[in-house]
Amino acid sequence: MLFTLSSNVFADNLNTQKNLNITLENLRIQNDIPAMAVVIISSGEVSFIKGFGFIDDAKLKPTTKDSLFRIASISKLFTAQAIMQLVEKNQLKLDDNIGKYLPIFKSNNITIRQLLTHSSGVSDTIRPESIDTQRSEQKYLELVKKSAVNNFNNKTFEYSDTGFNILGSIISVVSGVSYSDYVDKNILVPASMDKSRYFDGVNESISEAPPTYKGKLIDKSEQRHFDKSFNPSEGLVASVNDLSRWLLLTLAHDASLLKKQSYKKMLKPQVKTVWGDIYMGLGWQVYESEEANIARHPGGIRGYKSLVLTYPEKKDAIILLTNSSNTPRWEIAKAITKILKINSEW
Repeated sequence: MLFTLSSNVFADNLNTQKNLNITLENLRIQNDIPAMAVVIISSGEVSFIKGFGFIDDAKLKPTTKDSLFRIASISKLFTAQAIMQLVEKNQLKLDDNIGKYLPIFKSNNITIRQLLTHSSGVSDTIRPESIDTQRSEQKYLELVKKSAVNNFNNKTFEYSDTGFNILGSIISVVSGVSYSDYVDKNILVPASMDKSRYFDGVNESISEAPPTYKGKLIDKSEQRHFDKSFNPSEGLVASVNDLSRWLLLTLAHDASLLKKQSYKKMLKPQVKTVWGDIYMGLGWQVYESEEANIARHPGGIRGYKSLVLTYPEKKDAIILLTNSSNTPRWEIAKAITKILKINSEW
């Protein structure tokens, strides 16, 4: 579905604030979402930020703008930015074969660009391991190589967590530090994402909002495992407040993260997806509505649904984080957009 935000800054519009509060809380309750946090950015400024519900089963800890959620595949945008930083430093090229950096893949004709656009032919067959049986990054790559041997030549669009995990390994090899250490130093710290973090291989209790389905906590045995090898595709834990700081810099083409031409290059349509008129840019999913160009990335793992929806030319955006598998993300985004249109007389 295609949505367009008003570019009108409405921070002082009390009617808009009230309507958003009522509508979002009603949607949260109707859909049995225990914890939900929302940011709206208008014309490059945060115009609405709030938590709804509670991050604990006893309903004693209200959700706030700083509550931490697993953001799932929104993590891929940080991996893509990290790759572009290394491109800017001339430490790698988008059309380099990945075997140049990871010898285990030297016989496969796959480029970094293909991984960023989900067009490498690498399928998701390896799942995260529990903390008790977790393998090394090298062992993970060996399993990927073995399991994907028959798919590497199928260069059609196929959404792939595995491809981004491979990109994380490339970032580590090229930078000389772990993937999470690189992103922390070069993206999270510059963006003042003070609370955000990755799984360190030891502490799994880093998300403050526990995973749920239809209002019920998901049993520990059924939860999606944290796995360091999956940090590049789904591992970041963050708050809407932290994400808004990063997104404000991204929408402003801030030089602390990337050069202006790199931001623009990431949003250029490159590979047609199977999702209607949506194309892959470099990490971002991009498309056009009648009124605006749109760049987005949803996230979803068992017990969590999230969304970053941006209108780059207007510097407008919505960020949604929840701890529920049954969150109707597009319905919520549509409701927000409707309120903004009414109050801005679009």
